[in-house]
Amino acid sequence: MNTDKLIFLNKTPLSASFFSMPLGLGAFALAWHHASQIANVADTISHVLGGLAMAFWLLFLGLYLHKAINHRKHWLDELHCPVRFAFVVLIFVSGMIMGELLMIWQYELLGKSLIYLSIILQLLYGTWRIATLWQGVEFEQKSTLPPFYLPAVASNFTSAGALSLLGLNDWAMLFFGAGMIAWLMFEPVLLQHLRTQEIPTKLRATFGIILAPAFVGANAYIAVTGQVDMIVKILVGYGLLQLLFLARLFTWILKAGVGASLWSFSFGLASMANIGISLYQHHTLSSLGVAMFIIANIAAVALLALTTLRLVQGRYFGITAQ
Repeated sequence: MNTDKLIFLNKTPLSASFFSMPLGLGAFALAWHHASQIANVADTISHVLGGLAMAFWLLFLGLYLHKAINHRKHWLDELHCPVRFAFVVLIFVSGMIMGELLMIWQYELLGKSLIYLSIILQLLYGTWRIATLWQGVEFEQKSTLPPFYLPAVASNFTSAGALSLLGLNDWAMLFFGAGMIAWLMFEPVLLQHLRTQEIPTKLRATFGIILAPAFVGANAYIAVTGQVDMIVKILVGYGLLQLLFLARLFTWILKAGVGASLWSFSFGLASMANIGISLYQHHTLSSLGVAMFIIANIAAVALLALTTLRLVQGRYFGITAQ
């Protein structure tokens, strides 16, 4: 039964977590643009992926604004939920990626404006929500889950990469440092929680987010410094270790269902592909870089195929029939 139409018939509001799809597509578009220095066809693939990312981002943005206006209670519940609030920052993180794509496509004024606006909004939103959690009222131990990486880690690493594209490397390094320290502080807390507490089945798909910090951080570092040095190798090594752990857990994660939630892996995979190109171009661990690029894109093709199937079936959004 086609239940996706409920999203468009004002029956069911869109969750902010769905912005992981345009985020992943946009990040893969940037990776293929990076690869265009090696193969001409890469630029065409980049434009196709970028066009899809932009289309879905604008569509989801419209649906989310509609939710904020017409489903205000649902929207406020999401903002104040100690877990789901983190997904809202995906709107701004994906906005930065869309800004980078616009810069590549020579729409520089629009791209710069979107990057600056997204960075400001992610800072304001992160400041409001994370500082509120420090009051010890809303947050619980069970809220220590992978989405918590998004407001302080993913948003700052992505801001660093976007600012470096604008030539603001000193500012970019500030954001890189903020993201790095936030990640190092949260990582042991999260892993300890995962080792000692059973995670509800419906939240297992969020484990894909765990793949992102190391690879997104390495991309940000290369963007800011232009170097593939010891720091990058350390981050890549840890990212690959996380990839192996997640591969081992993948069947367990799939018990949550096969659908849009798997796009939580996409940002990490796209960043891994981008790092692979950087390793190859810098003649450092070149064979590993090629392998990373290929593996990430095989996973992306599988994800796109699954998404297409679910869209055709009308079950992409995973909504239960009313």
